[in-house]
Order: sequence, then C-alpha cells, then structure tokens
Amino acid sequence: MLPAWLGRTNRQYTPYWSVLVYLAAAAVIILAAAGKEQKLVLFYAVSVFVSFLIGLIAMTHFARTEHHRALAALNAIAATAVAFTLVVNLARGWPLLSLAATFLIAAALRLRWTRAGRPSGLEDIETHAETD
Repeated sequence: MLPAWLGRTNRQYTPYWSVLVYLAAAAVIILAAAGKEQKLVLFYAVSVFVSFLIGLIAMTHFARTEHHRALAALNAIAATAVAFTLVVNLARGWPLLSLAATFLIAAALRLRWTRAGRPSGLEDIETHAETD
C-alpha cells in the first residue's frame, strides 16, 4: 500500500529508501525536542498510548460482538485508564505535535488503503501489489 520506491532493496535486502525516510523523520523529532530526553519521551509516549488506546477500543468492540461482557468491561476500563494517561501527557503541550503526526500518518495510510480498493487481507494486498 506504500509507494513501491519505499520497498526497493539492495543486495542485503535492506529497503534503503525506507531507512532514509525513517532517518529523516527521527532527525526532525530530535530537532523538535532539541535533543532533550524528557521531551523525546513525551513524543514517544503519546504515540504509544494512542496505539494502546485504539487497540483497547478495538478489543472492547470485539468482546462485545462476541458477547463476552466481562472481557468487554475489562478492556473498557483499561481504555479509560490509557485515555486518562494520554490526556495528562497531552496537557503538557508539545506532545500535541506527536498526536497530530500520528493522525496525519493514519490519514495518509487510510487514503492509500482506500485508493487500493480497501483490500481486506494479505491475499488482496499481494494481488494489488502484483498488478502495480
């Protein structure tokens, strides 16, 4: 679903363009945090907690559709705790940039997925990749 040039590899099967993109993104984040470790941890924590929150919400939904009320309740409680932690981190100000970057990346990936015809499984993705 990502551009083909990001998947090009060298003889050691290293996707060199992807490594360079990752390096550039890491450099931007380090510069934005002025190299201060505590600011970097805040950026990282927001991204991690957003991932945890989305995963817990998905697990709550799945447990409810499977009629496992106890698991749904447990996942909902955990999602609430993670959401609280996320809000506390976001209240510090700078982590809002990390949240914005997370949403921009998610939106870009969703757009690519939609343009690819919304493949639903690995087989669909492989088929789409072979036709490109």
